[in-house]
Amino acid sequence: MNRKRGLSMAKGFSASTIKSWFQYRCERKVRYELSTDIELAAIPVVKDVRERPWAVLGNQFEERVVRRLGRQDKVLRPTIGDNALSEALSGAFLRGNRQETYAAQINLRPSGPVSFLRDTGLYLNRNLADLVRRVRSRARPDMFELTIIDVKATRRATAFHKTQVAFYARVLEALIREMGIGDTEISRTGEIWRIRDDSSSDSDEWQVEEFALDPYLRLVDDFCANQLPEIAGKQVGAGVDRTFFHIYFKCEQCSFLEHCRSSIDEDLPAAKRDVSAVPGLTHEAKRSLHRLGVKSVQALAGAEGLAQAPGVSWSLSRRAGLLIDRATALATGSIRRTEELHTYLMPPRIDTALLLSIDHDPVDDRLCAIGYRRVDNGKTTRELIRIPQTGQARDEVAAILDVLAALIDDLTSIDAHNSSIDDGGDGDPIYSHILFYEPSEVLNLQAAIGRHLEHELIRTGLLHLVRLFPPDDIVPEPEFRGVHHLPATAVRTVIEQLWALPVAVAYDLRQVSQAIFGKSDQSAYRPATGFERPFSSLLSIDVIRDFRENAETKIQRTDIEHDVSQRLSSLQTLVRWALEQNSRAALHAAPLLRLAKRPFRFQATFDPLNAVDLDVLLACELLENRAGMLEALINLARPARRRRDAGKCFANLYLRRFDRNGGKVFLQFDVPIESQAAELSVGDFDLILTDDDADNRLNPALWQAFSCRIRPPAGSVSLNGSTLHLEMNRQVFDGPLFQGLLQTNRRDNWFVDKAFFDVNTDRAAQFLTYLSAGDVR
Repeated sequence: MNRKRGLSMAKGFSASTIKSWFQYRCERKVRYELSTDIELAAIPVVKDVRERPWAVLGNQFEERVVRRLGRQDKVLRPTIGDNALSEALSGAFLRGNRQETYAAQINLRPSGPVSFLRDTGLYLNRNLADLVRRVRSRARPDMFELTIIDVKATRRATAFHKTQVAFYARVLEALIREMGIGDTEISRTGEIWRIRDDSSSDSDEWQVEEFALDPYLRLVDDFCANQLPEIAGKQVGAGVDRTFFHIYFKCEQCSFLEHCRSSIDEDLPAAKRDVSAVPGLTHEAKRSLHRLGVKSVQALAGAEGLAQAPGVSWSLSRRAGLLIDRATALATGSIRRTEELHTYLMPPRIDTALLLSIDHDPVDDRLCAIGYRRVDNGKTTRELIRIPQTGQARDEVAAILDVLAALIDDLTSIDAHNSSIDDGGDGDPIYSHILFYEPSEVLNLQAAIGRHLEHELIRTGLLHLVRLFPPDDIVPEPEFRGVHHLPATAVRTVIEQLWALPVAVAYDLRQVSQAIFGKSDQSAYRPATGFERPFSSLLSIDVIRDFRENAETKIQRTDIEHDVSQRLSSLQTLVRWALEQNSRAALHAAPLLRLAKRPFRFQATFDPLNAVDLDVLLACELLENRAGMLEALINLARPARRRRDAGKCFANLYLRRFDRNGGKVFLQFDVPIESQAAELSVGDFDLILTDDDADNRLNPALWQAFSCRIRPPAGSVSLNGSTLHLEMNRQVFDGPLFQGLLQTNRRDNWFVDKAFFDVNTDRAAQFLTYLSAGDVR
């Protein structure tokens, strides 16, 4: 009787809580999941108990997998009407008193306390493993081996899936010990059975991902021994809640989201609005701010000198200025310019904007909506939206082909127009650019094309896209090479770099467009009921599954098409707004958008109609090269202080001396203390020495004219923090560009940055071209 009273006061603990911790790393979520309904009501917390479509999908996939497994092997399953094996059947299976190889939904709860929950005040809830396999051990024929299997309707087995299996292993280990089963041991590996790569979520086919349990057992043991007792002891109740929380994009799937969101409600005054509202803030950054007493948006907005505060983490100090700007924008409800002077991700002139919207279904790992719009001088001249009906590959291919065909057709017409002007024709050249809103949309389109490279028309589309990136060695005009011809921009990244907006948690299209144009403005994205997401611009998994699974609240194709069209319209107005802001800044000789593009022309190295496998390899190599160069430019476009604080730049160096020796020149610099933590090293081959003029550091065609190497001091293999030794080729040092800097800059204010030199792409391209020419004997 006393034991029952003790348990009623204790808190129940299960594998789902383990999964929650390693998925969200949220102290509050774990503490709430350990609480009774009475405790939650006292806070008060209203939990969202609606069954999620993705959870229903997971249960349905598991049921299909187990049913198919039962046709292939012997599976012990719960009796009809029960959702778990009885203790008697579970015990019989574990002892080997059953003939089945697998047991489904086996009850793993020991009757007594378990060692890994000692001193936590917690007891085990019922834990049901999806499948347990019992076979004779290969390593020890006198023993039997139990393997724990978790069935997941996912495309990728994550760490939090594996820690859940590891927790089951600990519970099963305790149960076997309690039952005194001496001829059975737990396998050193666990398994996740997930959706097959070449299958869809509505199938009964699975793919096995086997993994070593030991690393995840250590994670579980550490959590149970160290974090769990502290979290379980956090006080919650009427008027008191000592749990730490932070709101970010992953919180969208949490049952307690609405409760936490009340702390960042836009109607709260800035002094009471939780600092989680500031976009870009991380868990650890928020913990650091709490230690400094900075807990509200208002407090962060006034936290001058934050970067130099004692105990501030490196990542927080590096982003302190940006976070303060964003907090100030929230506190004042105004739009502010950040310290970023410009961006290299968007051109200042776009005559023809080619807008793309890409939505991805993470369950089927397929595109679920593709939108395309052509805008000529502000007027929409073409719009095409495709919604694949199913997650089957054929539907995705059809949608991609339709949209890419329209895009390539428009690019071809622009290329033909500009070609006629190059040949002496009349008219003005057309400057075109492809624009997405979210960077993830670019990655999802790239991945979708990669899934279907065996399809001839998809391969042709890929090669057409590569024709947007002229290889440097075949284009005569330097300004027309490489990055000067980058075809696409993720507009969200541009806005995040240049403006601090009064938006909470994330720069999603809804919040950004409403902050700039106003909530009631037709230019702003205003999603219909069911389409709004708190921190994302893309279709939610609820909408996607509703459309594809014919649910009761059926989402119609026209509903999705309308939403995609609305997002394209808002993207169009944001692009126009950014261009207008740049024009105003340019009047004061401070342009914001610095991507120097030429009128659009295809390059003619590839003939997409006669593409072969080697062309595809070369295309992928060139795309990889341009991605690396773009990443370097993004870093170099940041102000020197940001680059320095990120460890990517030696800033404000003083040139002490230089000596010529044969074909080399050796330079010695004094390094100010704030630059001595730079992470550039002797092994870096892609460094440039400049005066920080954007026209020098942001022009890849000039990087070779400023290239240098770090040398360790004589007799040492490590760098001396206060002194930096560089070496430079004599022809670079004596070149007109560097000598010009030396004459104007003299001793002060030199900067060493990491640029991008790719020695492999040209070699790979030459080799693939050699193979393609049929010269191999």
